[in-house]
Amino acid sequence: MPAQRWVAWFSFLPLIVGTLSLAGGFLLHEPALLNLACWLLGLAFLTFIAASLISLSRATAQNASKNALWLAISALTLAVTLGSLLAHGYANGLPLNYPQLALAHIALALGGWVTMLIVGVSFQVVPMFQLTPNYPKWLSAGLPPALCAALLLFLCSRLLESAPLGYLAEALFWLLAVSFATITLKLQSQRRRRVADATLSFFRLGMISLLLAALFSLLAPFSPELFKMSAVVTFILGFALSVIHGMLYKIIPFLIWFHLFRGGIKKGVPNMKEIIPEAWMWRHLWLHFLTLLAALMTLYWKAAVWLLATGLALQGILLCFAIVTAITVYRRTLTGMEK
Repeated sequence: MPAQRWVAWFSFLPLIVGTLSLAGGFLLHEPALLNLACWLLGLAFLTFIAASLISLSRATAQNASKNALWLAISALTLAVTLGSLLAHGYANGLPLNYPQLALAHIALALGGWVTMLIVGVSFQVVPMFQLTPNYPKWLSAGLPPALCAALLLFLCSRLLESAPLGYLAEALFWLLAVSFATITLKLQSQRRRRVADATLSFFRLGMISLLLAALFSLLAPFSPELFKMSAVVTFILGFALSVIHGMLYKIIPFLIWFHLFRGGIKKGVPNMKEIIPEAWMWRHLWLHFLTLLAALMTLYWKAAVWLLATGLALQGILLCFAIVTAITVYRRTLTGMEK
């Protein structure tokens, strides 16, 4: 990725301030905050998307992961464009079709960006770090374009205001999602290393949550409000966040180890389990599971929202501690080698 430090600063800081401005603008009904959020989030995502596209165009590898990432970045670009339009329109009273645009924005963000990103990265991360067999070629080659087709079909259903077409698109998406989750769980059951692993458990929780989200969507006609919200909660908190945490706890230690080793340090390099303590990962996993349960409880018991908020805050603290710990180990190892 070009100019990594500049990309990090111009993505991370505007993203934080922009997200807070967006939330504050909606809560306080303050147009100035919403307009500020549009500019800041636009800068953050423009920087990230541009750097990602440059990196992908420079990559020489031609594989399923790269193809999925191209589609994921494309979906993110469209999702950000629609999100900016919605926020700007809401702030300035523009006459837009807000319900339809919001549905398209959510579909592109969750069904396109989040799902496609996890699928593409999983094709590499699951076999490499979890020591499983490779994904079947028919799945790795066919799943990303099939997900894209389901997403385009759903967007067309919104444009044409066709309910049957929308149901078909949703059914196709969940069928593909269930296939991905089922095959991932099957591959993980065939892993060569049978020792319990927190990062693997995060991933399994994510796949099980994806299956539950599909089930809740199937049951939605019987109780739309309850089962649709259950599907949203299990998809975002159960699937997306679980997999993201699992990937972070595996990739961050690997990158620390890799950069130390590549920097010429041959002795005294900590192994990956020494960079972030395994015990903290397990604590985070159980806290995350309880937070997911609290989120589902809010559908029946509104006071559980405080449990949900507390769980999310504590998870943020744990993740921050883990990242700071990894950085400390990296710097301490470098300093020790210099002495």
